[in-house]
Amino acid sequence: MKHLFILILISICMACSPFHELAKKIEIGTENGYVTVKNAEINFKSLTYGDFKFARSKREYKKLTTDSTKMDNILFYATTGNPAYEYFVLLDPIDTNFNLKKYEQKNISKEGHQFVLLISKNAPFGDAKFLNMNFAID
Repeated sequence: MKHLFILILISICMACSPFHELAKKIEIGTENGYVTVKNAEINFKSLTYGDFKFARSKREYKKLTTDSTKMDNILFYATTGNPAYEYFVLLDPIDTNFNLKKYEQKNISKEGHQFVLLISKNAPFGDAKFLNMNFAID
């Protein structure tokens, strides 16, 4: 009986995802030569460059990175290879103690939600500026 309990507990923990439930509703498209990342349910839209790979689930995330950075309520994750950097968009995160030695942070409150953008500090200045300017736009 004790082993069954442990097995159930392990399977529940493995099923837990750092992604917000609304991550499944993220739509990725294009607009004026840029990639759009949208979620109509929470009126979120962001623009980014076309060379990013995106994760909207734990499974996709594991395919893109081996990093063990702990985040919660990830709306989406994006990474690119040349130059190599990543960014996260979080929705109403519970833990807000981010590694500010590794990421630059921008917070926006919009329609009752807290959106957090975390960009790798190794991102080129122009890229980081573009992502910040086009984060959670209407």
